[in-house]
Amino acid sequence: MNPRKPINLIPEQARVVIIGGGVHGASLLWHLAQEGWTDTVLVEKAELTSGSTWHAAGQITRSVADYTTAAFHHYAIELYEELEALTGQAVSFHQPGGLRVAYTDHEVDALRSQLGVGRYIGYPIELISPSEAAQINPFYDFTDAKAVIWTEGEGHVDPSSVTMAFANSARAAGATISRRNRVTNIEPLANGEWEVVTEKGTITCEHVVDAAGCYAHQVGQFTGLAVPQANVLHHYLVTDEVPEFVAAMGTDRPEIPVMRDNRVAGYIRQEQTAGLIGIYEHAGAESIWDSGVPWEAENPLFPADYDKIAPWLTEAFERIPVLADVGIKRVVHGAITHTTDAHMLLGPAPDHRNFWLNTGSSIGLAWGPGAGRELARWIVHGQTELSLRHYDPRRYSYTDAGHNDAFASNRSTASSGTDYIRRKAIEDYEWMFRVHPPGEERQDHRPVWVSALYDTLSEQRAIHTQAYGWEQPKWFVPEGQPFEDAYGWRRPGWYDAVRAECAAARERVALLDLSAFTKMDIVGPDAHEFLNHLTTGIVPTTHGRIALNYVLTPTGRVETEITLTCLGDNRYYLVSGPVSHQRDLDWLRQHTRRPDGTLFDVDIMDRTRENGTLVVAGPNARELLRRCSDTDMSGEAFGFLRAQELRICDVEVKALRVGFTGSLGWELHAPMNQLLQMYTGLLSAGADLGVANIGSHALNSLRMEKAYLTRFELTHDITPYQAGVDRWVRPERKDFIGREALLSSIDAPATGSANWNLVYLHVHVGDNPGAADCVGGEGVFVGETAIGLTTSGAYGFTVNRSLAFAYVHSAHSSPGTELTVLILGETVPATVLDLAAYDPGNHDLRG
Repeated sequence: MNPRKPINLIPEQARVVIIGGGVHGASLLWHLAQEGWTDTVLVEKAELTSGSTWHAAGQITRSVADYTTAAFHHYAIELYEELEALTGQAVSFHQPGGLRVAYTDHEVDALRSQLGVGRYIGYPIELISPSEAAQINPFYDFTDAKAVIWTEGEGHVDPSSVTMAFANSARAAGATISRRNRVTNIEPLANGEWEVVTEKGTITCEHVVDAAGCYAHQVGQFTGLAVPQANVLHHYLVTDEVPEFVAAMGTDRPEIPVMRDNRVAGYIRQEQTAGLIGIYEHAGAESIWDSGVPWEAENPLFPADYDKIAPWLTEAFERIPVLADVGIKRVVHGAITHTTDAHMLLGPAPDHRNFWLNTGSSIGLAWGPGAGRELARWIVHGQTELSLRHYDPRRYSYTDAGHNDAFASNRSTASSGTDYIRRKAIEDYEWMFRVHPPGEERQDHRPVWVSALYDTLSEQRAIHTQAYGWEQPKWFVPEGQPFEDAYGWRRPGWYDAVRAECAAARERVALLDLSAFTKMDIVGPDAHEFLNHLTTGIVPTTHGRIALNYVLTPTGRVETEITLTCLGDNRYYLVSGPVSHQRDLDWLRQHTRRPDGTLFDVDIMDRTRENGTLVVAGPNARELLRRCSDTDMSGEAFGFLRAQELRICDVEVKALRVGFTGSLGWELHAPMNQLLQMYTGLLSAGADLGVANIGSHALNSLRMEKAYLTRFELTHDITPYQAGVDRWVRPERKDFIGREALLSSIDAPATGSANWNLVYLHVHVGDNPGAADCVGGEGVFVGETAIGLTTSGAYGFTVNRSLAFAYVHSAHSSPGTELTVLILGETVPATVLDLAAYDPGNHDLRG
């Protein structure tokens, strides 16, 4: 026995160790037991719920626009309705419904955008007038409201009771819970298992889950992992008894609905016969424990700071005067975890096999059940039923945001990556009760990563968006127009400018900075064998050949889409989307073993910040490149899906003849420190050719016209057959990860997400003022029956059509099928298309 290790008072072996006894840890423990895994241990340093869970207000809303989040909330409500019957533990679930108030046109559109998801999932959601809302809550002042959304059946639950219900039921099924037992270290073992050292003993396990809430970063640090979240202080207060609430007891509406109001910057509900007001202040929010939470902290709360919340608290009392007439009984001022983008961290930790994150949750009682169910499925079965792309921890770059990289320029004003996360997490908190229109940018604490073209493009009036921390041009503001962004659900102020950008790419020649693309070199004696094992299609072996390919999970679902270029014998250049950078890198590194356990002799080198990417697209692209290079750029010498290493504007370039715009074009991959030289040379040489800058808005329109898919269509809850990319899947010619599961799925019963097929829609939107195109999340219907949801959309300026992708029930996916789409509450006819709206024969692309 190692004398330095404490004597074991807990199991020495387990399949899963969960660290953290809040609602997220307990929910996962229970859901693993539902999957039949009870060889599990939950370790909590104090008592269950003693972190953030115990002081949570416990609301669950159905007023949500994102499909995965809405599905989480809906599942939570359904589970809480049954949890007492399932576990024997009462959870005090109140379901008075919810009202969310809109005062501006943007806010009304935000409410309208939630209708499609709600109707597809199947829960009650209705846009009503302020007068109708006043009948539901006669105590609230709706006089200046424009509209209200009514979500029947939602409400609030007791956090401690829910956690105890999960924990006690899981323990009764055979799981172990160890309280008053702090984890002190976590070590990876040579055989792929983990050793979790606690104050009461050491556990060897297959999987570790960091569900430690406010402590999650400190737990992650045991393995060298920086968990990108921060702890932000939040107030809610409970009033003395309200006589009007007492009088309503025993009536047909004994409890007011949960109110959500952006002017209040928070929520108002009834707590027994008292009122409860929670404030997410729009400014002045503070983080706590930036250097780490004291291990001895237990049930921590902080003194009330009325000055900080005063403007919004005053508004709350004006909105519901019956609360202003009574005293304040108690104030809860505690820490809640926030990430930078309003989504929790749920899934595999990067570079840590079988180490999972289940943290960063700012709405634990709403997310805890769904997070526990999906993570249990992922651990046990290797897949989830819902797409967790927005929640996947690998959506972040785990390089310190304050580090000065040698290639891409870091412009972060944060002193470190931790400081950047803290600042953006506070921003996320402050934006909890604000409207978030499509295309809206949060400019604080930006930029972080920029390409060598950032300053030059900014001088040319580029409005930038952020993709995976990278600044990427979104659109260019014409001279004479105010230099400010435009956004919204309806066609915004960039509409005409982007039409002109698209015309440049279709009629002349356009330049687009896509340096945020993920870029890697894959080299070594086994590089071809390695990539052939990972991908569904043909891996080229001829120097200069390019192939699109897909990587699947072991369960046959889509993991990622990549482009592979052969640059020589066992030399490959891999390109994929910006947001998949960490996930793709992680996947490649974790699959360097053959099925027999031997290692592939291969090196994976990340070139993302080292190389910039400039797209040259349009009918004049060939002439422009001819002027700037000695290489023969003709179609005969440089055909489609070919690559060459050459010099352009005296810069060494990997030129790839591909085109996500659908026009004749090249991707030029050059050293980042020479990208500006190449760009200025091309811009100068192409003046008489009509060369113009374009941004991501134009690219989205152009790719929609060509029916090209993006990450919104290629999610890990569907197969490549459902996504319609069959031509790049060759199970009859090769073996690859996920092949057997994919073939088995063909004859499997089509239920749930397996019953979806991707369709390409012409949405018959008119050109009237206030028209709106699909942006993703709109409900798709046959008659009154919801049969799917859109994933993305845009107006195609070349073809003058509004276009969208949608996953729908397979019975309604045939070309020519007439459907309707619910756009901001309006029913719009749509037709399933068979071919791309623009150049279906690819004559421009291959020209």
